[in-house]
Amino acid sequence: MASAVVEIADAVGRRTKTRQALVGAGLRLLSQRPIDAISIDDIVMEAGVAKGSFYNHFEDKEALARAVAALIRVEVEQAVSAANAGVDDPARRVARAVCVYLRHAVTDPMRAGVLQRIHTSVTYAAAPLNVGVMADVSAGLTGGRFAIPTAESGVLLIIGVAQVALTRACDEPRATSTIVLGQQLCGLMLRGLGLPTAEADAIAAQAAHDIIQPALDAR
Repeated sequence: MASAVVEIADAVGRRTKTRQALVGAGLRLLSQRPIDAISIDDIVMEAGVAKGSFYNHFEDKEALARAVAALIRVEVEQAVSAANAGVDDPARRVARAVCVYLRHAVTDPMRAGVLQRIHTSVTYAAAPLNVGVMADVSAGLTGGRFAIPTAESGVLLIIGVAQVALTRACDEPRATSTIVLGQQLCGLMLRGLGLPTAEADAIAAQAAHDIIQPALDAR
């Protein structure tokens, strides 16, 4: 009986290790090119597993891409939540969230590269990655902090700024350039949400300093 339990545990361990290897391979490959330019042969070669093992875990390469996306989304949500702990102002929260994205380009270029390529459902307000920003925008709209037609339009504005900023930061992943980029684009974003120019720029500068500057200091 004991030996059977050990065998089951070993099998589960091997399966888990194989899945982790495949997800890790997908992460590395997706940081370099889109899923359409990646083959299953590329994935299993990168993971160091047999091709048949792939289909024990994923139906196709798109399913693997979704698993990688889910992993990154959880990490991003956790990072944003940590950055916004104790911050109540919706304007500060959304600026700091965008700066968390930009910080990835400096501290974790591989994951930042994957974030560039995660487009599935990203424009839907109800998408898992957008739940937090939708809550912040809704609070800003209800409380009169933001002056925008709808919460959804505000979410789309923030997503657009974050995605474009991340792509630009990945092209030049230097902390000093990323800080300036964060200040400028977050300032424009907050103005678009309805904040006065001086306040928008001040919040954006503080967010970039608080979130991205430590990445520069750590080098």
